[in-house]
Amino acid sequence: MKFNIGIEAVASYIPSTAVDNLEQGSQFDVDEGFVLDKIGCRTLPRLSDDETVTSACQAAFEALSARTGIDPRSIECIVVCTQTPDHGGIPHSSALVQAAIDAPEQCAGFDIGLGCSGYVYGLQVVASFMQMHGMKKGLLFTCDPYSRILDPEDKNTSLLFGDGATVTLLSDTPKFVSQACKFSTRGESALIKVDGKLVMNGRAVFNFALMDVPKQIQELLESEEVDKSEIDLFLLHQGSRFMLENTIKRIGDIQDRAPVNLEFTGNLVSSSIPVLLEKYLDEPALQTLVFSGFGVGLSWASAIYSRVTR
Repeated sequence: MKFNIGIEAVASYIPSTAVDNLEQGSQFDVDEGFVLDKIGCRTLPRLSDDETVTSACQAAFEALSARTGIDPRSIECIVVCTQTPDHGGIPHSSALVQAAIDAPEQCAGFDIGLGCSGYVYGLQVVASFMQMHGMKKGLLFTCDPYSRILDPEDKNTSLLFGDGATVTLLSDTPKFVSQACKFSTRGESALIKVDGKLVMNGRAVFNFALMDVPKQIQELLESEEVDKSEIDLFLLHQGSRFMLENTIKRIGDIQDRAPVNLEFTGNLVSSSIPVLLEKYLDEPALQTLVFSGFGVGLSWASAIYSRVTR
């Protein structure tokens, strides 16, 4: 299904406070080569003690407002994608963000509890919801400070995840709209879960990304009769450098169109794709994009987005 509602603008907030990942690695007897070449994260941004999911989303909105001049009173829909909400999720994050950015009371608000696939899912949910109800301007926020559920003694997770927030303006004057999507869920494979603290089976997650993600992307392209060569940019979830580079190789012949950029952000969960998209959204040469988010659930989702020509 093709939507009139689509992506108009993206803005992000990356905290200035950060952890030196090389120093962290030394505590696990891990050398610089492993940290940079396998994990890919030199520093990991961290929300400070007085920052929250709400305040990070507010900071992302302020960046969006500075860039676009968006009036918060024009917003008709606010959705927050997070698995680590403030106050345990009561009240829901979108209500807290609505108040923080001074959006009107006549504004729909709800949360989506997805992780690394959440941005791709969220775009579809918000665009569909807005179109169904005749809305013209909505905001999709992403923020998951996994640092607050990490075990500092766990090498598999503490060297990987960063904190950040993004906001995507969806509107009836978009730059990109959805062309097609595919979604998958495998609930029996709880490879990433919280058991007091975040626990991850890194080897199994790597195998999942290497096998299932390229397959879904290929099925998506075939369903639309689109060749890989017709895609200008593949924006994949930035899980870890080693996993990402091997997934890109498995897709095949897209290395020059699939950026790897997590050195100073780490794995930002649902924020990783929009942080990338922010860098490329306004490049007019880019006409067709593929997004693919994958991780906790297991959940994976891929979408083709096309530039709107006027």
